[in-house]
Amino acid sequence: MRPVDGGPQVVLEADGVGKSFRGTAVLRSAGVRAREGRVTALMGRNGSGKSTLLRIASGRLRADHGRILFRGSWVPSPALARLAGEGLFYSAQDSALTDLFTFREQLDAVQRVWGGGEDRTGIVESLRLNDLLDRRPRKMSGGERQRATLAMALLRRPLCLLMDEPFAGVAPKDLPLVSRGLLALRDTGCAVVVTGHEVNELFALADEVVWVVAGTTHDLGSPEQAALHHQFRREYLGAGWRGE
Repeated sequence: MRPVDGGPQVVLEADGVGKSFRGTAVLRSAGVRAREGRVTALMGRNGSGKSTLLRIASGRLRADHGRILFRGSWVPSPALARLAGEGLFYSAQDSALTDLFTFREQLDAVQRVWGGGEDRTGIVESLRLNDLLDRRPRKMSGGERQRATLAMALLRRPLCLLMDEPFAGVAPKDLPLVSRGLLALRDTGCAVVVTGHEVNELFALADEVVWVVAGTTHDLGSPEQAALHHQFRREYLGAGWRGE
């Protein structure tokens, strides 16, 4: 697995991805690189294909064309179970939790398989989850579910995290805690890719911004560089956007 352009190593790469549903092309030639120890934000309008690209990159959905590489090796038939075994953690918009078990039981399961018990107490306390340990996800708010998902990821210590809409439906009080969890994963060296529409939160979090538009993707560089990109500013941020 070699660095691309002299930068951090690329853990997961989707390249030249295309996908149509009922004859309508959602993605034509899209891609994203998840880089070690960096956060990449996939941004674009509703229906632009952000979630579809993540699902394909995770092996949860098969592309019509394109390729997926994990740790520098081509994955001819991507499947979530296989990629998860090699170090991928994928969380859909409805989180990676199951309602069949309490949060404590799900942490126990992750710990049995992946270890990490020495970090468990600190992770739970950092994300303020002690009061939620014996709840099932259906009894949690959106922000609580996302925090619990991030705790499971931190306990597992994946090489790569793909998280769809981590800030969607999250109360303002939970936003800093969700960001804290994502940054903690980045600081372990995890390659993090997130989607969303919450510009201020994503710009504060991301090292790199990728714009998904018209079935393809554009690497815009840092959030500061993205904010200066004329077309992105006009078509997505809005000409009057000033940020916080």
